[in-house]
Amino acid sequence: MENKLTARRLAIVPTTNCSLKCRLCCDFLNGPVERRDIPFEEVCRDIDACFDLIDHVEWLQFVGGEVFVYRDFPKLLDYARKYRDRFDRLIIETNGTVFPKEDGQAAILAYGGDITIMVSDYGELSRACGQFMAFSQEHQIDIRLKKYHGEDQYYDGWIDNNNPHDLKEPGDVLEVNAKNCPQYICRNMHCFNGKLFRCSNSCFMQEMGLFPPKDGDFVDLRDGSRTLEEKREIIAGFYTRARRSCRYCKFKYIGVLPRHPAAEQL
Repeated sequence: MENKLTARRLAIVPTTNCSLKCRLCCDFLNGPVERRDIPFEEVCRDIDACFDLIDHVEWLQFVGGEVFVYRDFPKLLDYARKYRDRFDRLIIETNGTVFPKEDGQAAILAYGGDITIMVSDYGELSRACGQFMAFSQEHQIDIRLKKYHGEDQYYDGWIDNNNPHDLKEPGDVLEVNAKNCPQYICRNMHCFNGKLFRCSNSCFMQEMGLFPPKDGDFVDLRDGSRTLEEKREIIAGFYTRARRSCRYCKFKYIGVLPRHPAAEQL
C-alpha cells in the first residue's frame, strides 16, 4: 500500500446496553435503538477488519452503551493488545456507574501508562466514581472526569438531539454546517456490528432505520464484494462531504442550541 490510512479516533461499540436510562441519550438508547450486546467473537472480527483497513490509529476507544456492563469486556481489552503497535493510546468511556472486577482491572493495568479512562461524572448516579479515582491513585492510571452535575457542567450540559428529522437545509448550507459539527472536528469513527461510520450519530441514526443506507456513507466491514482498497477509499472520503445523517442531526448547531441538565433519568 502506497498511501497510509490513519484515523484520529476509532471507537469500538461492543454493546448498546447501558446502566442508565437518560431522557436525552444522544445515542437514542431510550427507545429507537435496541439495547443489546454484540457477541465477543464478532467484535473481535470487526477489530481485525478495521486494522486490515487502517494503518494507524491515534486513539482506540471503547464506548457503549456502558462498556463495563459488557460481560466480555476484559477479554476485549486483552484482544486489542494484538494491535498494540498500531495505536497510540487506549481510551475507555464510562458513565462511572460500574467499577470493573479483578479481571477487568488486570486488563486495564496491562496497558501501563498508555490508557485513559474518561468518566462522565453524573453526581449521585455515577456511584463508582470514587472507586475509579482510588484506582487511579493506587496504580497511576490516567482517569479524567467530565463533570455533568451541578454548576459549570462539561460543555454546559447536554443538547436535545432526540426526535431527529430532515432539517431540509440546502445542500451548500448543509456542507458548511456539517464541517462545524464537533463530530466532524473530532473525526471520531464508530465501529458497530460490522459497520464503520464516520461518527456516532451516523452510526445510531442508521441503526434506527431513519433513512435508507447510502453507498459510501459507511463501510460494511463484512462485505466481501468490495476490495480492501475500495473500502479504504470510502474511509478516506469520510470527511470530504456531509453524510445523509447530517441532514437529520442537530449536533452541527451545538454552539447555539439550548443546554439541558445531563443524564435526567426516564
